[in-house]
Amino acid sequence: MSLAIAAMVALLPMPFVLEPYSLIQLSNAMVLAIACMGMKVVFGTAGLLSFGHATFFAVSAYAGAFLCHFGQIDSFEIYLLFGVCFSVLLSAVLGYLSVRATRIHFTILTLAFCQIVYSLFINGAVFELFGGDGRAIYYVTEGGMYIRRLALLGQQITPPDFIPSLYNVIAVAFVVAAALLWRIDRSPFGLALMAIRDNATRAAAVGIRVRRYRWYAFILSGAFVALAGSLYGQLNRQITPEQLDWLFSAKLILAVVLGGSRRYLGPILGAILFIGLDEAASGLLGYHGLMLGVLLIAAVFLFPGGLAETVATVVRRLRGRVAGGP
Repeated sequence: MSLAIAAMVALLPMPFVLEPYSLIQLSNAMVLAIACMGMKVVFGTAGLLSFGHATFFAVSAYAGAFLCHFGQIDSFEIYLLFGVCFSVLLSAVLGYLSVRATRIHFTILTLAFCQIVYSLFINGAVFELFGGDGRAIYYVTEGGMYIRRLALLGQQITPPDFIPSLYNVIAVAFVVAAALLWRIDRSPFGLALMAIRDNATRAAAVGIRVRRYRWYAFILSGAFVALAGSLYGQLNRQITPEQLDWLFSAKLILAVVLGGSRRYLGPILGAILFIGLDEAASGLLGYHGLMLGVLLIAAVFLFPGGLAETVATVVRRLRGRVAGGP
C-alpha cells in the first residue's frame, strides 16, 4: 500500500512538469505497462505463451467505440466498462478452448484465434453487422475506428485539459492494476499458477486443478490487457486493425521478456524500456524498424535475464558491499 501511495505521489504532479508530448508518451508507457502486467499473468506466472492477447486489447477499444458511435454514448466510464466486459467474455470463451491444449499447441491455438478475429475486422465482416453506416466507416477508415473525446465523470473536458485529465485516469488505473497484481502474485492463486508453470504434473498430483487455474489466469490476463486497450483507444483517439494482429501480441511478449517475465517489476520496466527504444528509433525516418531492431538486440545482450533481474543483481551486490564494509 505504501508503494502504491508513493507511486501516486510521484505520478500525479507530472501534468504540471512535463510538456504535452512527454505526458502522452508517459501515458502510453503506463498503458503498455498495464497490458504487459496482464500478459505476465499468463506468460510469466502461468507459463503459457499466448500470441492472441492482441485480440483482447483491440476488441475492448473497438467494442467501446461501436457503442459510443451507434448508441450515441458520450461517457468514458460506460465506454471503458462495456469494452472491458465484452473483451473479458471473449477471453473466457477463447481461453476455455485454448487451455485444453498445452505447450506449442496452446500457442498455435491463440495465434489462430487472433488471426481469425483480425481477418473479421480487416475484411469488414464486423462492420457489415451495422449496415450501411458500418460499411461506410469501414470504407473510409479501412477497418479503423475513430473515438471522439468522451466525457470524464460526466464532465466535458476542453481540448487543452483533456490529456492531463486522461493522464490522471491512466495513472490511477496503472497504480491500481499494479497493486492488484502484486497481491495476486503472492496469493494462493498466484502460487498455484507458479507451481503449474514449474511442473504441471506435480501440481496436479497435489490437487491443483491445472486446466481450470490456467483458464482463470487466461481470463484475468485478458481483463488487464482489455483495460489497457480501452485506455489506449481514448488516449490515441482511434483504434486500428494493427492492434488486432498477432504481431502486437509479440510486442507485448517482447516487452515482458525485456523487463523480465519472472519478476514483478519486469513488465513495468520492460514497457518503459520498449517505449524508450521506440522513441529513440523514431528519429530515423525510413529506418525506424531497422533501428528499433538493433536497439532491441542490444537490450537483450545487455540485460540477458531482463532489466528487472539486472537491477536486482546490482542491488544485491551493493548490499553485499555495504554489509562487508570497506
